[in-house]
Amino acid sequence: MKFKRILKTLRKGIDPAEAGLVDHPTPPHRLPDDKLRLHLFGADFDDAATAQQFCYGSGKPNAPEPLTMELEGAFIDTAHVEVIHGRITERLLEFLNDGEADDVLLRLGGDNTLIIITEEAFGGLPYSLDDTDTLTYLGEQIVNV
Repeated sequence: MKFKRILKTLRKGIDPAEAGLVDHPTPPHRLPDDKLRLHLFGADFDDAATAQQFCYGSGKPNAPEPLTMELEGAFIDTAHVEVIHGRITERLLEFLNDGEADDVLLRLGGDNTLIIITEEAFGGLPYSLDDTDTLTYLGEQIVNV
């Protein structure tokens, strides 16, 4: 999706970096020790097994996970990725208040899967996140540890 915007911008003769369409990964600001930054994504999968395979791969040696291939602006250690297919509201209410959970559910729309990536997944490296063909980036959420 972002690629299409960049191509359209290039056709108009505008530098995509100057137009703010090309992210330059930067490390996020440091949080207090009692806080954790989560990145939330929505997706629509046929079943939980398909969602799991997208995030954690097929189990074949040296085969990259589809999640890491689509989120090409970030190094991701999938040990810090959680997939929730169904019972999303219950999981959100474990770390968000009712209003925050409702906001995430509204942004989730008709997607049936929530993917949570904790800050540790990036290994301290800079990253940029956005929508992909499969994922809708719902934004970051700062939570208490």
